[in-house]
Amino acid sequence: MIDSPLHGRPVPGIPDSIIAQAAKLPAHLPGGTALGASIEGRPGALLFEVPGTARYLIHDGTTIAFKSSPGSDPATVELFLNGSARGVLIHQRGELALEACTILAPNGQCVAISGNSGVGKSTLAAALCTRGWNLVAEDVTRVTWNGRQVLAWLSAEAIKLWRDACERLGLDCSGRDQVRRGMQKYILPMPVATQPVALMAVIRLSLGARGSPVGIEGPARLELLAQCTFRARFLEPLGRIGKHARMIRHADVRCRIFALAGARDHLPEDLADSIERAVS
Repeated sequence: MIDSPLHGRPVPGIPDSIIAQAAKLPAHLPGGTALGASIEGRPGALLFEVPGTARYLIHDGTTIAFKSSPGSDPATVELFLNGSARGVLIHQRGELALEACTILAPNGQCVAISGNSGVGKSTLAAALCTRGWNLVAEDVTRVTWNGRQVLAWLSAEAIKLWRDACERLGLDCSGRDQVRRGMQKYILPMPVATQPVALMAVIRLSLGARGSPVGIEGPARLELLAQCTFRARFLEPLGRIGKHARMIRHADVRCRIFALAGARDHLPEDLADSIERAVS
């Protein structure tokens, strides 16, 4: 499928996999099923294209190959490499890809904050990092099982924040790299963890008025973990439904599960207070 040898760099948080630029990638995936506009998948491979940015081929749980479009913004190419493409790679490996910002508390509690795009996960994670928490992952968190613990792997050294969020948190974004060309969203370095850590809690952040975490019990725990999964609709064509079910059962046993309504109705500082109380 790729017409030249690949020599690349490690995928963040997945040291035995690579990201590599290809001279050419196929327009279609042989044997693939259409999963949406410009997305095709089958067991072992997924091909997608972001018009004007790049084409990405993720295969065998080992390789993300990409071919940039002429004149594309390198920062935007990287955004999809470290987000969507990396999430697919984690699925292919039979591991758990959480759509979450994951942070480590000073007391050793590792917490994944999940939620829909734009709900404020990164802003809340950054608020906690200003209090001495350490960043583990942003966008997509890789979670594995070692027979005793579910582990969250380090994959980020910075959080992406809109200018107004930076101002609200007292963070200086002047001179920082933009997430995408022309976008008032910036890459802010954060204190980071130093090794993979046992994931102890998953919090599903949503809109609403409550503002305090609510512990989830019973079958609803697995349902919430499924909601936190990155692009769960890709699992069936990738042949990873069974592997994913086993991984969320491990997380169900090892993690505390919370729902936290109040995004946008409460200040990030207030939500951070409630999370610190919940995991103290």
